[in-house]
Amino acid sequence: MSKKMSGRKILIMLVVTIFFMVAALSIFPGCKNTGAAEAAGESEAEQNPVRVVDGEENVLELAGPAASIVVLAPSVLEIIDVLGAMELVVEVDSWSVSEHDPLAAGFEGAGDAFGPNVEKIAELDPDILIAPTGGPEDDFKKISELGIEIYRVINVQGIEGVYDEIINISEIIGFGDKGEELVNELREEVNAIYGQVEDLSDDDKPEVFYEVWNDPLTSIGGDTYISDLIEKAGGINIVAEDNLTGWPEYSVERLIEKNPDIMIAPVSLASDPSVITGDERFASIDAVINGRVYVIPDNSISRPNQNLIKKALPMLAKAIHPEIFGEFEIIE
Repeated sequence: MSKKMSGRKILIMLVVTIFFMVAALSIFPGCKNTGAAEAAGESEAEQNPVRVVDGEENVLELAGPAASIVVLAPSVLEIIDVLGAMELVVEVDSWSVSEHDPLAAGFEGAGDAFGPNVEKIAELDPDILIAPTGGPEDDFKKISELGIEIYRVINVQGIEGVYDEIINISEIIGFGDKGEELVNELREEVNAIYGQVEDLSDDDKPEVFYEVWNDPLTSIGGDTYISDLIEKAGGINIVAEDNLTGWPEYSVERLIEKNPDIMIAPVSLASDPSVITGDERFASIDAVINGRVYVIPDNSISRPNQNLIKKALPMLAKAIHPEIFGEFEIIE
């Protein structure tokens, strides 16, 4: 055998050896969170520990971004979707499945706001469960004892809370840069609207009543994100003026006395404005008399995520100040 042939054999053996080493590394990544890191454009070596504080002040510490998630909070599912990380979701809430939410297509459901399906979640063995606050604590304890981390969503009371939730979720799934970009974009959109109304005098700001439910008559207090949106859109929440918080009952007598310029409701209460304008209890209110009653799709106004800013805020701005933002229109 010539020295030339011997050299060729050695070269071929080296190439084959390197090929199988690379193949082995790709098949056996050796880390459960590699999927999240690759989705975020990071290598395994570049993964950093994750530390966030959830809505119940629990500190969650993960070795790296979660690669598999069960999401029982529809608002968070929409955040994960807009960040482009739906491939990390292994199951969603049962309510979204039963309501045929497009993001829940292909899923079976693993519980809801009233409690998780412990058996289903145990079978899936996700890195983390994202769930609403409340529900049966015994069930969540069982899940925690299985070694599954649990993140309880933030009780969002204002627009800043939306930003905090987006940052937390983006960190959990390894999409921190995208989360920051989204929050910066949302801040700009809020400023673009609020900047046009923040210097208006109170006399130039219409008084608004947001009707959550009609029997008993229920509204939103000054510490809610909907009240914050009304303010950012250049309106005055009459219930906040009465120093009420949360989601209080509000008397018809007081509503008539306050006589708001505008009434707004979600579609779940009123399929169209006639449901409110046709309610004889409200016949003497200026909003009804002047035809300034508006209905907004539930998902846009009820789920505290980016859609509050991208959809609900522009709709509120048009309803409250059409002379500035143009005529009201539904944003789906």
